[in-house]
Amino acid sequence: MRNLIHTLYTFCGYAAAFFLASIAGVTILQIVARQLKIAIETTEIAGFCLAAATFLGLAYTFVNGGHVRISLVSQFLPQRAHRLIELWCCAIGMLITGWSAWQMTHYTWQTLQYGDLSPGMVAMPLWIPQAGVCFGLIMLFVAMVEQASLIWAGQSAAYETNVDGSAE
Repeated sequence: MRNLIHTLYTFCGYAAAFFLASIAGVTILQIVARQLKIAIETTEIAGFCLAAATFLGLAYTFVNGGHVRISLVSQFLPQRAHRLIELWCCAIGMLITGWSAWQMTHYTWQTLQYGDLSPGMVAMPLWIPQAGVCFGLIMLFVAMVEQASLIWAGQSAAYETNVDGSAE
């Protein structure tokens, strides 16, 4: 089960990289089109790609120790106190991320039901870019639950063992 979850984190990381590359691609397309006197508007698509890249990359980055952490005090505490602080931080993160994932999923479902379209020149159904945000938040919540369970079991969290940001 753990391998499946980490495969999903890796998939999200690759998807985030794909959407970052897509931002570069549509920006280059717009620059070239402008030089050829062709009007192409890609700002909205780049914005959707940015949202997807940001949220899809959260779980992968979290598990691999890439998020900024302030451990100046907790690293010098006894192991038990350090473990309690890590559990507390994971619990707060799970509450915030779980609530955000729930609300965003509810909002995306409403967007799908109402058939909302993006307001820009590209009339894209809004649930499509919102789905990437939802999935990213859900995966971050799963990652936090997994890391909290590791800490609870007395093991080191993956984000502590991968402090250089490298993949497992």
